[in-house]
Amino acid sequence: MEKLPLILLSLSLLFGCINKISGTGNQGIIGQVRWLEGNLMPTIGDTSYAERVKGVPIERDIYIFKAVKQQDALSAGGAFYKSINGELVYRLKSRKDGTFKVKLPPGKYSIFTMEKDGYFANRFDGDNYINPVTVYANNFTEIQIQVNCKAFY
Repeated sequence: MEKLPLILLSLSLLFGCINKISGTGNQGIIGQVRWLEGNLMPTIGDTSYAERVKGVPIERDIYIFKAVKQQDALSAGGAFYKSINGELVYRLKSRKDGTFKVKLPPGKYSIFTMEKDGYFANRFDGDNYINPVTVYANNFTEIQIQVNCKAFY
C-alpha cells in the first residue's frame, strides 16, 4: 500500500513528460489511421475495390520516435516489432474516426501503431528508416497510416 503513491507518481511523470515534449511551433503531423483486411487484389469488374482499399478509420495508440532504422528495432516478424531502441518523442491516441494531430519540432520521425502483436509499421525509406515522416518548420505533414496486417494482395 505504501508503494502505490510512488507508482502513481512515477507513471504520471513518465506520461506527463512524453506528452509535454510536443513542439510549440505551428508544425507537426496530421493524419488518419485506417484498418485494411481481406483480399485487396484488384480484379476486372470489381466495383467494390475502390471502397475496400480505403479501409476503415480506427482508434489506435500511436508512438512517435525520433527516426529509427530497421536494425534498431527488435523484429517480432513481418511488420511487427517487440521493442524499439530509440527515443520516444510522443505518444497519443487517434480519435474514433482515426484522425490525429500532434505538434512536433522540425525533424525526422518514425511512427508506429500498437497492435496485439507489438509495434506495427509497414513502410521503409531508401536509408532503411522505419515508417519515416519528416516535419518541416511551419508546416503540418499529412500522412495516412494503413494498418494492413490482416490484408492480402
